[in-house]
Amino acid sequence: MADTQSKVETVTGVTFSEASFSFDKKTGNLSGVREKTSNNTFKPVNPISNDFTTVLESDQALNAYNISKFKGVKTSYLPEGTEVPTLNQEELVQKYNSDLKAFNNASFVATTDNYRSGRNLADNQDYIQDKTYQAGFQDAAGGEKGKKTLSVVHAYPLDINPTQDHMKISRYRYLRADTNLSKPGFRRAKGQDGLFKRTGKKGDSTLGGQPLGSLFLPMPKVTDVNGVAWGKSELNASGLLAMNSADLADKFFSIGGRIPSTSQVNRDQQRAQDEANKQNKADGGTSGGGVGVPQAAVNQVNTTIASLLTGQELDQDTYLARKGGHVLNPNAEMLFQGPSIRDFNFSFTMVARSQKEGDEIRKIIRFLKLGMAPKFRNTAFLANPDVFELQYKNGTGQDDIIKTVNRFSPGGLALTTMAVDYAPDGYWAAYRDSQPVAVKMDLSFTELRPIYESDQLGTPEDSVGY
Repeated sequence: MADTQSKVETVTGVTFSEASFSFDKKTGNLSGVREKTSNNTFKPVNPISNDFTTVLESDQALNAYNISKFKGVKTSYLPEGTEVPTLNQEELVQKYNSDLKAFNNASFVATTDNYRSGRNLADNQDYIQDKTYQAGFQDAAGGEKGKKTLSVVHAYPLDINPTQDHMKISRYRYLRADTNLSKPGFRRAKGQDGLFKRTGKKGDSTLGGQPLGSLFLPMPKVTDVNGVAWGKSELNASGLLAMNSADLADKFFSIGGRIPSTSQVNRDQQRAQDEANKQNKADGGTSGGGVGVPQAAVNQVNTTIASLLTGQELDQDTYLARKGGHVLNPNAEMLFQGPSIRDFNFSFTMVARSQKEGDEIRKIIRFLKLGMAPKFRNTAFLANPDVFELQYKNGTGQDDIIKTVNRFSPGGLALTTMAVDYAPDGYWAAYRDSQPVAVKMDLSFTELRPIYESDQLGTPEDSVGY
């Protein structure tokens, strides 16, 4: 949004002494106020703050508007006491956010004083939103009914600085776009230029397109555990015999190759294994079959007959150990059994330092409880709870995700457990309105789908990935 700047004016009744005004080139309306700081930089003023309102009503603002709008034609000037025309509230906030980000990038000083007129999320309540969504319950046809409203923003502490490290929790409607959503969020294919390109489609995630609100919380203790399921597999000689028999049956029922058999499907892998077996024999080793398999078959028959005659169950290992001092080789190895779903646990202690902050703590708790609760439709069906998106961030932009810690599944997370302790110090302590002085909130989230290699490839190379 292009604009013009006025000269610096002296202002009174606010927390700064000098300011300049921005005006939209297209409409001429006031688009922002910037305060002059002690180091001669200009910081945007929050359009919903008291400072902004006070400056907007000043003679200096009106004078700057007249000069910007009418230049030297003083006969067209608006008379004293006239309200200065401005952009609408949404445009003012959008412009402020853009100017604030530019200011932060140009000159970042992490002190409380530098955030008094804009980087306080509490002042932005009900004004700086993510998106709009259709509120209300579903009607009988499954559609949404109710008026359109704005997704809310909650924060603890109220003066949290979103340009510093923090956790953002966004709540979304649950979306089921496919019967199988256990697939990567980044399905990447290598193009002719040798670079990987994203091929994932919108709807591969359980996160609906409509956000229901966001939370800004202090950076918690960060831990991530990535794992996959591996299990021990044992296959003795009898099992190998059964495998060989199954392979013969597989080939038999393939009707001369007219129906693909398992061995045909895995032809390349089998060929490689055969080559390895030949090399093993050439090196004087054993292939794991040969004489041992029929010997094991004879032993199996012997133990089965012995068990039937005596009524005692006798396994081959007992028979072989007592007969010849050896047992069946279990051929043990670890086999991949599937991916693991990650769990994340967080703990936040929130101390109400004012009545307004106590109100905000209650809103945060209620916001999360509403999100994790299933939705009753009728006696036969329940609808899914809402799902969440978690991010570690150090800015307000979509790309301001911290690279030095893990990321969370793009498929969303479910809030499975929420435990709130209203007396974390072991005794009840509250203010006059019975608001607890401190509240400890423990949250347990579970990702809705696994993390795949392509997901990891989709993260920046200088990050730790998922």
